[in-house]
Amino acid sequence: MSGKRFFTPIRLITLGLLGVGAIAVGVIAYMNHDADSGPVSPAVAGIYGQDVPPATVPEQLLPGLVLLTPHQLALTPLVDGFQSPCGTVRGGFVYDAQPFNTHNAQRGGHHTGCDINGIGGENSDLGLPVHAAARGLVVYCGEPSADWGKVVVLAHRLPGDSRIIQTLYAHLDKSIVRQGQLVGRGEPIGTIGTANGNYLAHLHFEAISSICTEAGQPAYVQQGTMNRLDPQQLIAAHPAPAVPDPYESIRRLRLREASLQQPAAPAAEMPAGTVPVKPSQFL
Repeated sequence: MSGKRFFTPIRLITLGLLGVGAIAVGVIAYMNHDADSGPVSPAVAGIYGQDVPPATVPEQLLPGLVLLTPHQLALTPLVDGFQSPCGTVRGGFVYDAQPFNTHNAQRGGHHTGCDINGIGGENSDLGLPVHAAARGLVVYCGEPSADWGKVVVLAHRLPGDSRIIQTLYAHLDKSIVRQGQLVGRGEPIGTIGTANGNYLAHLHFEAISSICTEAGQPAYVQQGTMNRLDPQQLIAAHPAPAVPDPYESIRRLRLREASLQQPAAPAAEMPAGTVPVKPSQFL
């Protein structure tokens, strides 16, 4: 009896589990080998199979490409029209020195915005005010690079389809707004600059169909215009009314009303033994 081995139920269960584990390891190894042997179809790969191949991305994505938050999208105001960001409301006393989509061989591509200059040329417009082209929400205010200088980006909601677009104001000498601020059409947001002396004074002005802040993206592209819109066509398609935008005044009044509706802070307790005194008794 000592030379014979019996398979007890416990031993049989153990051997069965080991066999199932070996089969599972083999199946996983086969699946991994199959996955490595060729591309996975989008239906199997899910969202990862839908990624754009790097070779088809038009430009390198730079810091500043940040998706707007739901809070920012909710705060983005509906515009009543667009006006020129410099000069008069209709663009008097300024001109477009380098229109949208102009090919610039020296800079290596097509211009993604327009360069607005004062009619005096050179640096005659240095320090002149830059106005919000439409009422909007400040979604970017900073300096993405030395070549860009100070940049302000506003988000707007178009009338009709409520599509979100943005206007970008670059090469500023000064910016006088802060991120998260709501501004009215025509409200000053900064002054014309030279981007730290890199250019003669002018405003680089862009219109962008996107829900990402794209400050710092290239101002010249080799093909197409990406998601940039022609700023002059945008102003022509949605012209601002002849009257000033009441948005900012109304907003300030509402903020003032809200502050007046706040309950008054309780008066501080006077120390014991203090005698109340009216200032009028000393007049």
